[in-house]
Amino acid sequence: MPLRQQIDCPACGAPLVRKPGGKCPGCGAPVAQHVQQERDREEHIERVVAVIGTALVLLLFAWTAPAGLLMGILAYGGAGAAMFYVAKKTFR
Repeated sequence: MPLRQQIDCPACGAPLVRKPGGKCPGCGAPVAQHVQQERDREEHIERVVAVIGTALVLLLFAWTAPAGLLMGILAYGGAGAAMFYVAKKTFR
């Protein structure tokens, strides 16, 4: 689940939509290293969310396996929606 966040220029605070030559189009400050650090942070967050989501799915499967198919489908859908909501709120 990609959680793309807006990256802002560390010098002027303008959103960095495009970065010609690794510089901020607004103020000309070098932003290549800043953008790379933000992308690395996003990748780390995505990995954490994936690990937690996988653990929840396995736990949920073990909990609902004896309950039956319908209960499993409902619980799996609810856990997926909850994980999506928590991930969006946590990492903004």
